[in-house]
Amino acid sequence: MDDGTRNPSLAKAFRIAYTLGLFICVAWPLALQLMLGTAIRAGSAPPEGVVQQLGYTFTGLTFAAAIFVTWRWGRVREGFRALPEALRPGKVIRETILYAALFELSSLYGLMYYAMGGPGAERYARSFIALTTVMFFVFVPRFHAWSEAAQEEQQP
Repeated sequence: MDDGTRNPSLAKAFRIAYTLGLFICVAWPLALQLMLGTAIRAGSAPPEGVVQQLGYTFTGLTFAAAIFVTWRWGRVREGFRALPEALRPGKVIRETILYAALFELSSLYGLMYYAMGGPGAERYARSFIALTTVMFFVFVPRFHAWSEAAQEEQQP
């Protein structure tokens, strides 16, 4: 297991990216959860069927983001070892921030759902916001995964 001593630039890039990701996907959704219902007010509820269909769409988009990140990480991992060592830290930062941004969309969906669905949609909106954090911790690769990707043998 590499603790960053073999490749300190990769470890530093990961720490920077993961810290930004934590802010985007943990601190900001937590702030949104605290503001929901106080600083962020619900709109008037449109017909129930419209809000429900919108919720289904947001759920599908949220799962699509998770599927895309899983697929993309597989592709990145395959080619990471072949990437010149000087370019690897930048790749780690870009990918981690991209994944965090895609997961942050779930919080945006929650806010939109709350604004459109009114107070009755609050628990669903909070679920969308909470999913941001859950998906970040489940799907964003840790340093160990990046380190292994840098060391893996290329499969023919």
